[in-house]
Amino acid sequence: MNISKTSQDLWEYLKSERRPIALYGTGDGADKIIAVLEKNGLSDLIVAVFASDGFVRNREFHGFKVISYSDCCRLYGDKNFIVLVCFGSALPEVLDQISKIKSEHELYVPDVPVYGNILFTREFFEANSSAIDNVFEHLADDASRVCYENYINYKLTGDISYLENAESDPDSEFELLNSIAPGCFVDLGAYYGDTLERFLGAIPALSEAVAVEPETHSFKKLTAYAEGQSRDIKCINALVGSHVGKELVSTARGRGTRALSASNVELKNTREIDVITVDSLSLDKVSFIKFDVEGSESEAIEGAGQTIKNDRPIMKIACYHRSEDVFEIVRKVLEIRDDYKIYIRHTRCIPGWDTDFYFI
Repeated sequence: MNISKTSQDLWEYLKSERRPIALYGTGDGADKIIAVLEKNGLSDLIVAVFASDGFVRNREFHGFKVISYSDCCRLYGDKNFIVLVCFGSALPEVLDQISKIKSEHELYVPDVPVYGNILFTREFFEANSSAIDNVFEHLADDASRVCYENYINYKLTGDISYLENAESDPDSEFELLNSIAPGCFVDLGAYYGDTLERFLGAIPALSEAVAVEPETHSFKKLTAYAEGQSRDIKCINALVGSHVGKELVSTARGRGTRALSASNVELKNTREIDVITVDSLSLDKVSFIKFDVEGSESEAIEGAGQTIKNDRPIMKIACYHRSEDVFEIVRKVLEIRDDYKIYIRHTRCIPGWDTDFYFI
């Protein structure tokens, strides 16, 4: 069974069209998309870079003067240009603006990996179609199957109508999590404590928590949050991986420093940080684990193998950081235990972030 009938990916489509391209947004996302356009011989089609009102200012990006959307339409409207959105957001006002532009021009939000260099092309999809079909066949409900099929088609095409078809209400996840047993919540990638607050507030069975966050500024806010709570929360400033150790990370690149440290990017302003595993925490009873560790989910699953075997915790695992996550995460978990029911949910966001597997 092949869950996608898409004959072209976005990059193949742009090659066949060879129409002018206007980039919406600047920053890392735009850098990545420009690199893919260059690799595919399409960078000569870029005619403009525009930004949202308030972000235009007097500046250039990759040699283009950054202009407003209205100026882009005024200058290049006769060229029938295609818009590529180059940033991520879940803000309703931003998504409404994107919908407005989509009603006026052909628009795509390319799927480029947050981490890693593997692009989700038609070739990649076909090479891994059996693994993707295997995930689809393991999904436990119709909502998951609809979500997964649309999510895969979005990743191939950049067409956000597929993402819209994959959306579910954020609170619907509590229907999946209503069987969490009494025990400890392990929050991997705890950020400021937002997910601690969300899950501890909604799930009384979680009597304690261990929160892991590597980024220094976020960790300070996390500990401040934890100190004001009645439940026992242990905060750990560390990376999460498959083995205990230490790594150098950049102090200047935010939350994705672990992925960078394993790449060819030279790290500057570095500091050494502990790498832990879930198993190394030696917790008595883990009932729920949330994995959102900036592209290190597969390694973190390996490092939680004994805990998963012994405690069979319910798990929520982000699957949008790397292209292979949409099948590799399921394979990793089922190698440890094959008695989980598997679900997937996506909440409103572009590109396809905020997409998670649930192992129940």
